[in-house]
Amino acid sequence: MSDLPAMPPPPPEGAGRRIDVGAAISWAFDRFKANAAAFVGLAAVVTVVYVLQGIGTNPLRNILVDCSNPETPGQLNACTAAMGAYAIAAIVIGLVFAVVAFIAQIGVQRAAIRSTQGIAPSFSQMLTTQHLLKYFLFMLVFGLLGFIGLFLCILPGLIVFFLLQLGPYYVLDKGYGVGEAIKASYAAVSKNIGPALIMTVINVLVQILGGFFYGLLTLVTLPFACLFTAHMYRQFNNEPVV
Repeated sequence: MSDLPAMPPPPPEGAGRRIDVGAAISWAFDRFKANAAAFVGLAAVVTVVYVLQGIGTNPLRNILVDCSNPETPGQLNACTAAMGAYAIAAIVIGLVFAVVAFIAQIGVQRAAIRSTQGIAPSFSQMLTTQHLLKYFLFMLVFGLLGFIGLFLCILPGLIVFFLLQLGPYYVLDKGYGVGEAIKASYAAVSKNIGPALIMTVINVLVQILGGFFYGLLTLVTLPFACLFTAHMYRQFNNEPVV
């Protein structure tokens, strides 16, 4: 029998690992500065889409203001007809721009994920359809679960959004389906509640900041948020960042 001492059991998954939020912030700033033109170009597509969407639906808002207090039956009938026509147009415009913005934002997220692997951002990452259907299905389920949670008591919805927020990154990075992405995001976030909460707060603040100056700050805040989240995602999975 060997006199060598028995090897200690392997540490449990995630043990001995410290999530470094500061490193993620620093890396996101550095990577954005190194590829500012490319990331701003990608984010510009999203920003322009939102601006055009606002312009396209502005006539409806004007009608709502003008028709807030019709004084005669004729004005009421005219307002009703106009609001009906413009409401349909606004819905169509909103859906079209939402789809375009949705696809464009996927490109920014995909570029951020690839940046953690040392791959420079490019518009090809926005135009590719890889995992697009899986992403769409996940976001549909994600939004539905969140909406149900918010409808029930608000807090369950916030918990859903918190626990499943990394799902899109699992879909785009690993090609996970809806169920796999939900399980993976839940596992990663629930095992790192503190860092994940800080990540969520930072991303919310960044999104609020992006809404200033008619959304122009989105050119910077959107890439930063995606880069920061991608780095945190790698850390949660104990994967290297180049």
